Amino acid sequence: MEKIQNAGDVNVVSNINANPTNKNVKGRIDRISHCITNDNNTLPACAEFTQPGDFSERSCTFHGSKIIINSHIKNVIHLIHSPASCAYYSWDYRPNTYSYCFTTDLKEEDVVFGGEKKLYNAILKICEEFNPDAIFVYETCQSALIGDDISAVVKSVKKKLNKDNNANKNIPILAFECAGFKGKTQNKGHMIANKKLFELIATKELETITTTTPTPYDINIIGDFSTGSSRSIEEIFNKMGIRVLCSFTGDATIDKIRIMDNAKLNIVHCMKSSIQFANMMEKVYEVPYIVSNFFGIKNCCDALEVVGKILNIDKKLVDDTIDYYLKKNKNELEYYKKELKGKKVFICHGAQRALNYMGPIMEELEMEVVGVATYFANKENYEKIVKQLPKGAIIIDNPNTYELESALMDCKPDIFISDSKTKELVHKLGIPYINGRAPSTVYIGFDGFINFAKDVHGAINSKIWKLVK
Repeated sequence: MEKIQNAGDVNVVSNINANPTNKNVKGRIDRISHCITNDNNTLPACAEFTQPGDFSERSCTFHGSKIIINSHIKNVIHLIHSPASCAYYSWDYRPNTYSYCFTTDLKEEDVVFGGEKKLYNAILKICEEFNPDAIFVYETCQSALIGDDISAVVKSVKKKLNKDNNANKNIPILAFECAGFKGKTQNKGHMIANKKLFELIATKELETITTTTPTPYDINIIGDFSTGSSRSIEEIFNKMGIRVLCSFTGDATIDKIRIMDNAKLNIVHCMKSSIQFANMMEKVYEVPYIVSNFFGIKNCCDALEVVGKILNIDKKLVDDTIDYYLKKNKNELEYYKKELKGKKVFICHGAQRALNYMGPIMEELEMEVVGVATYFANKENYEKIVKQLPKGAIIIDNPNTYELESALMDCKPDIFISDSKTKELVHKLGIPYINGRAPSTVYIGFDGFINFAKDVHGAINSKIWKLVK
């Protein structure tokens, strides 16, 4: 190992050569094992708490509940028991939501004397001013540390609404005890939200929601958190005569969640956030599930064939649906494959999205993935990543800004695929970037994959990057 310099109280390794798997990554000594060069054998250290002083791109437990799982459920009031900053972050990071969001705006006085009364009055005010399908109340770090019991407050509010015969007395008021420090990553927040939303299932009859009876071709999509993506998948299944009861939670409503137990099959799109929910549905309501990936042409074809067999859909109808999309997108796919072949890609996302994207990018567009960074992958995720990636590719667990910049300067990708948290960094470095969550378009499904290829091609060939460099 070469020279070690001290940066404040943190030892920084200026060039890590002691371990051959780390030769291309620079960073803190305690981060060495989290940053490796792929040899198809070694796994990075993972599933650990972020250390103080580490400028991680990770998100917290509150983020996992409010922003990832709950933010797309329609006509819900979100009440965040926090200072204004938590609410602002939740709205600023993922603003394409379909509900109102409020905060109790905790101040120093509330920290000293408690904020439960403030929360109680805020929920009653919402019931007075609005007519939502549900109210979601969130615990955050500050409210949890001062000992405010949001579940007890919610119970008190419900008693008050029933006593006063309030018009909103029957709406669900759910308390999400998801203080940011409760888990190593946002994944703990997924679990908290899933368990709480599970309480809504089977609380209404199907006929009261859809005015139709159950069919043998009713399914749920679980783990897609974009309205556009959910509707894209639903459109494909509709061509096969399959009805989607609920897209949890990309295109969900409270009533749609209530009738999920009527499905004959659950299709899990994001295992990391939703496999727990699918397991609970299988155990309690005996709804089986399969795991599918709708990113990429081949993955879509495979998913439709599997679903068709399980639901006994006529094979000709399945084949006709696949042929329709293959013919529709053939010419554009061939064009973008020719244009993008050999281009270098760096992916920085949650583990499941990174895994979903890697295969189609390498196999169907013939691009080279030179690096993958994930925010909260576990050992099982990294075993799959290491196996798929070529030797020499960089892998970073829970990346911080310094490590990302070092890795990008080393491998010099033609395109960086991530979310909005890392956008400013790569813009400053003059590296073409697209948001892999596709906030203004759709990357899922047959047509969505063409949108993805088109956006990658447009970003790489934009003249703006010459001005930045």
